[in-house]
Amino acid sequence: MKTEDIDILIARFYRGETDEDEEKLLVQYFNSENSNVSCKTDSTVLLSLTAEEAEVSSDLENKMSLLIDSWEESDKNKTKHIATIEFRKRILSIAATILLVVSIGFWYQYHSSGSSARVNYFEDPQESQELVVEALRLFSNNFSKGTQTIEKADNRVDDTFRILEKVLNENSVQE
Repeated sequence: MKTEDIDILIARFYRGETDEDEEKLLVQYFNSENSNVSCKTDSTVLLSLTAEEAEVSSDLENKMSLLIDSWEESDKNKTKHIATIEFRKRILSIAATILLVVSIGFWYQYHSSGSSARVNYFEDPQESQELVVEALRLFSNNFSKGTQTIEKADNRVDDTFRILEKVLNENSVQE
């Protein structure tokens, strides 16, 4: 076969205009030892496209399934983490709002009931310091109790999420 004929067949092959017999001719030409060296790329493309199907490993499906499952698990963990963060933000915003309202209430009460009657003057700095330290201890204890309550609630929420996830996973396995 002439090189010009082969070039024409190759051009028709790339345009998708060749029939099965013409493709067989091209395969025979490229498999022969007198094929043109300048058409090496065309030979590789044609032979790879017309070759029989490649073998697929038997455990490929299992590997792909495991990979997809790991991606899905990663997405679930991200979603759970985001939900936990959002819940914590809501709890903290509620606590901050309550603290703000209570603070405004105390401020209003203090200013409306005559603040000068409530101010104590200490002549002894030691007595004043002891009163301030006692007030700070009281605040610290109450604040610690509040944070412990929030931590307990957070742990309960985490436990609830774990139980829900376990139930959902058992339901998905049963289906």
